[in-house]
Amino acid sequence: MPRTINNGDYVISILTLLRDVGRAVRFLPVAGAVVHAQATPTSSPTAAALRSGIASPPFALTHVSVVDVERGQVAHDYTVVVSGNRITIVGLNARMPKRARVIDARGKFLIPGLWDMHSHSLDRWEWSSLLNVANGVTGVRDPAAVKPVQEIVRLRRAVERGDAFGPRFVASGRIIDGSPKSRDTYVAIDSPQAMRAEIQRRRESGLDFIKVYTRLSRDVFLAAADEARRLDIPLVGHVPLTITAAEASDAGMRSIEHSYRHRMSCATAENEIRRMLRDLITIRALGDDQRYVATEDSAFVLGLDTYSPEKCRQLGERFARNGTWFVPTLVEMQTRFVTEYPLSKEFEARFTDPRLRFVPPAKVLQWRTSMALDMGVVEGQFSYGPRGPDTVFAQRAREVTNRLRMPADLQQGGALSLAGTDADNSFPFLFFGFSLHDELALLVQGGLTPLAALQSATINPARFLKRETELGTVAEGKLADLVLLDANPLENIGNTKRIAAVVLNGRYLSRTELDKLLDSAAAIVKR
Repeated sequence: MPRTINNGDYVISILTLLRDVGRAVRFLPVAGAVVHAQATPTSSPTAAALRSGIASPPFALTHVSVVDVERGQVAHDYTVVVSGNRITIVGLNARMPKRARVIDARGKFLIPGLWDMHSHSLDRWEWSSLLNVANGVTGVRDPAAVKPVQEIVRLRRAVERGDAFGPRFVASGRIIDGSPKSRDTYVAIDSPQAMRAEIQRRRESGLDFIKVYTRLSRDVFLAAADEARRLDIPLVGHVPLTITAAEASDAGMRSIEHSYRHRMSCATAENEIRRMLRDLITIRALGDDQRYVATEDSAFVLGLDTYSPEKCRQLGERFARNGTWFVPTLVEMQTRFVTEYPLSKEFEARFTDPRLRFVPPAKVLQWRTSMALDMGVVEGQFSYGPRGPDTVFAQRAREVTNRLRMPADLQQGGALSLAGTDADNSFPFLFFGFSLHDELALLVQGGLTPLAALQSATINPARFLKRETELGTVAEGKLADLVLLDANPLENIGNTKRIAAVVLNGRYLSRTELDKLLDSAAAIVKR
């Protein structure tokens, strides 16, 4: 239970944080330049050195334990041979190719490369690519890059060929929303005809999927679903507030993102919650901040009180029939619904996280301020009425529990999940690469088995992308994107963090080389 805090101390704390942000303004131009950098992956000295040796000679991992992510079994004392960028041999007592480098992997566990299926990596490629690879993330799905489409397509092809260093990726380009659009970087479309034309342009330009957002009108969304199906390009994203998740699935939506966005889909009061959230658009335009927060809070409480595991299971059955996947991004909850007083030991402990060295200094200060102001909203009670902050904290804890269980409840009906983080350097304490391992742990905490969690980042992405013939398992003929672990992830999902080496598109990266990637990323964000 949160402790009571003196209002004067709270104000002093906020003022101190704001003062610190003011002192950090000198960092902002540099941080902004890094965020919007269009540099190629070889701008990093470490990446350049690795790129120079892309055509690596064959190598063999001997005495390795191979994790079968389809069946949940482990084959011990195997030999895995990689030639070029393909796995050429997987088996016992395999015959070594001539001049192959032999790597003794005794006591190690080999899994397919991991995918982050919701990562805003492309606009921060210069360092996100290094952090992802160092964490065994050999593939990402980027749903909102603002980088020019030609650059996205050119970079994707270079990565696939092995001419550029970084994880494989698929991308949608800018998010498509209705009017008024939620952010300036989004594309607003208000007619079915315009939507069909936009999807055609994106398909022809070489983008991989279409991401839609919450403010699309019903007829425009249905036109998007129809056109995406006609052109065979996946439609993913947020379910618009004008339609239910079940209807979106029936229309052919391939994946639905975020448990925090779509927890109402598992609430018996779903239609009322959707109405209240639609009202927020008008309320915000009127500038009535207090009514906005009060309405948002009422929708939150209604969703909390009417969450139904049975409704969620039934929705999972619908998803399974329609081939709709769920991307819960549970890791976002660590700051969205877990709040601490800015003078508390818990708050300060957060900012001793060693991963903060991979975040621009000005961004860290922004995180501190936004988290402190969030605490101020709760403590101020200007939207919570007589409930008081203690009640609000208890409700937030219940909400976290509901969100954690949502993937497991959906799975009870047959729906499958894809692991994603929503990492983009905006939400506090989301880190490229690192946060995927946190996501896997949260999936298990919510009720999935370690195998199901591991599948959400390996074989499930391969199936979703329709690339299971070349990705997702450790098998002969597949692309050599692999992670070598010090312990078995089927026994403890936390073992995915114990990375001994990564194989990226056929190139073996030792623990020493991975640490160099981390150091290089840390240097880039501090520029």
